[in-house]
Amino acid sequence: MSKRKFYRVMMKRNLRVPSDLSILEFEIRKPSRSFFGKLSEVSSSTLNLEVVKIPDSENYVVFGYSFSKDLDKYIDSVKFMTSVPRNHIRKFRYWRDGKLVYMMALKSKCDFIQLAEENKVSILSPYVFDKGIRKYLVLGNTANLSRYRESVSEFYGESNVYSRPISFTEHLSMSLSKRVAFSVISDKLTTNEVEVLKHAFISGYFDYPKQITLDALASSLGLSKVTVDIHIRKAVRKILEEMLKVA
Repeated sequence: MSKRKFYRVMMKRNLRVPSDLSILEFEIRKPSRSFFGKLSEVSSSTLNLEVVKIPDSENYVVFGYSFSKDLDKYIDSVKFMTSVPRNHIRKFRYWRDGKLVYMMALKSKCDFIQLAEENKVSILSPYVFDKGIRKYLVLGNTANLSRYRESVSEFYGESNVYSRPISFTEHLSMSLSKRVAFSVISDKLTTNEVEVLKHAFISGYFDYPKQITLDALASSLGLSKVTVDIHIRKAVRKILEEMLKVA
């Protein structure tokens, strides 16, 4: 469904966003004392993170992932930086699966989330650390967002905080459209197409320059060159068809 069609459907169904509900886009540019922020900064990478408070507990769980190929080698060095307090992190582990690095941490305190909780606003997940800069969206009513903006500025320093309002409807339609698209992609691709595409990606077939030839890729999968080529072409075509529907 196109964005324009999505808007028309919403209007026909009389779906109205509450007048005092807004979304603000934030960037916090202060040199980070956060473990994940410092890791993103020193590795010049982007980390995608989600924080969940454990029910009936004061602890938080952080889930994260990154496509950075060198992230592993920076993790241990950041752990021992004196400028990064780790007393809030009780447990931390990471693992690599192909070109993705996954991370998980158990925290006893999360100032970032607590600021949102205290001001009755919601952080829209995932949020991002991009080369040390924290980027995220916040949802709430006008009064609470204003108080949250003041609290964040006081905590991180006014000069380090940038924010701007964005369209609620546009964000919602883009977010839902992309999720639906990728759900359809996963439904449309066959098991063989997914496996071949995943193996090709991990092996560097889509890198520039290529890290593996089609012949070598086919040999590693125990399939013919023609079969592998067909699987890749069909999978890519299906993905592009779904992407263009919401572009």
